[in-house]
Amino acid sequence: GHQPRAARLAPPMARAELLLKGKRLCALASGGVLITFAVLSLVGCFISFLWVTPIGWMIIISSIWYAAFGGLMIAMQLGYGAKLITANAGFLDSKYGRAMFYFFCGSMAGSSAGSHDAWLVAQIFAYINWGMCWFVGILELCGPKEKVANVLAQHMASQLPVEHVPAANALAQHVAPSF
Repeated sequence: GHQPRAARLAPPMARAELLLKGKRLCALASGGVLITFAVLSLVGCFISFLWVTPIGWMIIISSIWYAAFGGLMIAMQLGYGAKLITANAGFLDSKYGRAMFYFFCGSMAGSSAGSHDAWLVAQIFAYINWGMCWFVGILELCGPKEKVANVLAQHMASQLPVEHVPAANALAQHVAPSF
């Protein structure tokens, strides 16, 4: 038989929700890893008295950037200071800007893994962080949109026929799945 329209919308909505949750989890974890790397780099720099050399100052400056970008990643996912963030970093308002930000953060963290001085565990975490940042960036470009998933989730929760939810009806007819 013929499935009702709501039944056909459920699987893509579930996949969209799963991808969005995975994206959010990866972004939060990546932000935490960047902050952790920053703190460990600063501690190591000061314990080893590397801060008295030009290389030490490069490590200190890059660690400050790691911490700032990690904090920004976490704040964006938790919704803290959204207006302040987009007012001062307007490129984060678009999916392309956010994707490029995550690609940059991932590449920045991945480049630190190429250091021969880094411990093996730190290199592994840096590569995992690189992968998570790139996963988030790719989903920002090609993955499900927050609005589509939210409207479909509201529709499924209300159990109204899709014709009675104008936004979901318009989205279901005009937005091709991006999976």
